[in-house]
Amino acid sequence: MSYTFHLPDIGEGIAEAEIIRWLVGPGDQVVEDQPVAEIETDKALVEMPSPATGQVAELCAPEGAMVQVGERLIVIADGSAPTPAERAQSVDGGAGAPPAGSADHTAQSAHGSGVQKRPLATPATRRLAREVGVSLEGLAGTGPGGRISDDDVRAAVHGAPQENSGPAGAAATERSLPESGSHQPARLTEDQRIPVRGLRRRTAEAMVRALRDIPHTVAMHHADVGDLLALRKTLLPGAEAKGIGLTLTPFLVKATALALAQFPMANASFDDSAQEIVVRARRNVGFAVNTPDGLVIPVVKDADRKPLLAIAREVEALTAAARTRTVAIEQMQEGTFTISNHGPLGGNFGTPIIRAPEGGILGFGRATPQAVVRDGEIVARTLLPISYSADHRLVDGDVVIGFCQALITLLEAPVQLLVEEG
Repeated sequence: MSYTFHLPDIGEGIAEAEIIRWLVGPGDQVVEDQPVAEIETDKALVEMPSPATGQVAELCAPEGAMVQVGERLIVIADGSAPTPAERAQSVDGGAGAPPAGSADHTAQSAHGSGVQKRPLATPATRRLAREVGVSLEGLAGTGPGGRISDDDVRAAVHGAPQENSGPAGAAATERSLPESGSHQPARLTEDQRIPVRGLRRRTAEAMVRALRDIPHTVAMHHADVGDLLALRKTLLPGAEAKGIGLTLTPFLVKATALALAQFPMANASFDDSAQEIVVRARRNVGFAVNTPDGLVIPVVKDADRKPLLAIAREVEALTAAARTRTVAIEQMQEGTFTISNHGPLGGNFGTPIIRAPEGGILGFGRATPQAVVRDGEIVARTLLPISYSADHRLVDGDVVIGFCQALITLLEAPVQLLVEEG
């Protein structure tokens, strides 16, 4: 008999996933919950566990394929006699497992139980190993439970250079261009093409849909954040003593959530199928994290009700997980609004694109000293550029301006951000 595993419904409107890499092949022995594939949605890169113990009979889609929810992923045989339907499928050309006496089966069985122990490593670490040509087999892991970390892979590169052979070496040699999002210069002698896959494909599809389906209206403002930066400087030693990195992002998350509480329609979404406006009861603020593959959006849930330092701790942990592509799917779900702090990159104003089904997004630029007029005098003030894109089906100018003014008031009088519950 055999077990056919279909792509499960992951939720959050995710209808498909891309197979990034198969970790097993036909004829391999697997145990239940052993990772068999790396798959990527627009939310996360995850390892798909085996649903059963047995022998891989069929991989139902190639690497790079988009698989819809409910479609077949893998067939695993448990070793018992096949049913008539399974025998018919084999006769019709189904990719069955190698016979027991084949070379593949013998090689697998040489380990006694027939199950090969696979090194423990995250998908991001496996990707790094492939890129630099390091084999994880036999590599000692220093992470929790013997898990191989990025540092272990880098140490293997510096301490024991690998031959540029095999699949990992081939992948490293083939990668002649920097990853999408990288700022490394590429010395090209001719045009080269990069397949649009993984997160970059998800991002491209989402952006096209958003600009096609959502009528964007954009407002741009400045906030005088001198007091905000002074407050951060005051709180920084205490935060660092608790092991918390206090960047500007937690302040922006908190201020956004409190402003959304004042203007619920800015926290709404438009349900096309039902032709209804859904006003969200929670203020779950996603924040953009730049990775070599593109933007990842973790979510701080109920941000208006959390203390500032709790948000800071959460932002720090989610950012680290997003950059290693180990952030859990549930940590990127249920967002109601998104912010993008591109100031550290040197950005100013922009036109951020709304992430459907949300109804708005904020972009924050770099805070810089500028000459302004205060009480008839020209003085220097530190101004933060703010760009707000809203779904014009949900809000008109009064809400757009009112929401922005509420946000600016919070940023310019930041003591309000220290209130633990909004």
